[in-house]
Amino acid sequence: MTLFTFTSGPYETHAYLVGDEPSGEAMVVDAPPGSAAQIAETARKNRLTVHHIVNTHGHWDHMADNAILKRLTGAAVLCHADDEILLREPDRMRAFGLMESVEPMTADRYLKHGDTLAVGALTFRVAHCPGHSAGLVVLYEPREKVCFCGDLVFAGSVGRTDLPGGSWEALAKAIRENILSLPDDTQLLCGHGPVTTVGRERATNPFIREILTEQRRR
Repeated sequence: MTLFTFTSGPYETHAYLVGDEPSGEAMVVDAPPGSAAQIAETARKNRLTVHHIVNTHGHWDHMADNAILKRLTGAAVLCHADDEILLREPDRMRAFGLMESVEPMTADRYLKHGDTLAVGALTFRVAHCPGHSAGLVVLYEPREKVCFCGDLVFAGSVGRTDLPGGSWEALAKAIRENILSLPDDTQLLCGHGPVTTVGRERATNPFIREILTEQRRR
């Protein structure tokens, strides 16, 4: 797996260009504001053809460059149906921090829990993980032991649940079932901040400890 990370926008949001070198196929995970030109140029220089632009969720700092990146690459935009309204009507997000104009668009395809997404020889498993937003998804590649987890979980923290569509109960359930179930050496590539691992977060993340404590009480 070939991986390039781009960080942009007021919240230092990460975009990831993920490539399968033998086939030259690639996808982009998230498209924060100001990232599109650099992503497209990096793909061109590395002879990667971007087939998919996947939004882990519909919050504006993760999808603001969707339309620009689609024009530059010709790639299809994918997201979960529960967040697609935020792509079509981005002004809805002004109520929770939209700082700039975002070009509206529609998704080309919806991702569902249990889907698989192929990028050359790489196969990513899609898990619907609401809690931070209604339609957040994570992408897990078992052979590479890599999980793109958006704003579900971070190094030492978890996604906020006080925005529209947020729920602590849903977030905790999603983390238990779709993050803590992965091997401890799985790398978590988050929407913000440093790369971490499942094992590190299990051992040190106070929010994860709270989730595990709640589980033991049941």
